[in-house]
Amino acid sequence: MDKQYLREKLESMRHNFVESTQHERQVGVLDEEHMSKKMLKIKKKLVALEMERCQKKIEHKDCSKIDQKIKEQKEIFESCCKKD
Repeated sequence: MDKQYLREKLESMRHNFVESTQHERQVGVLDEEHMSKKMLKIKKKLVALEMERCQKKIEHKDCSKIDQKIKEQKEIFESCCKKD
């Protein structure tokens, strides 16, 4: 994989998971101002896991455990969204 591709992918993930977008505000998804500390922590953890996943892919290693962790964190985040 190309380094530029990875940078773009990480920036995209950072935008999707860490930074709230105008679209999210329009459709009523919580932005960072209204998120609990737990939700922000989960979003940051997701970004870290995605970066680790990319690194494993570069090294041609198995990412199934990381994929499972990402899935679990997304489920936790969605349950937090439903509570608020």
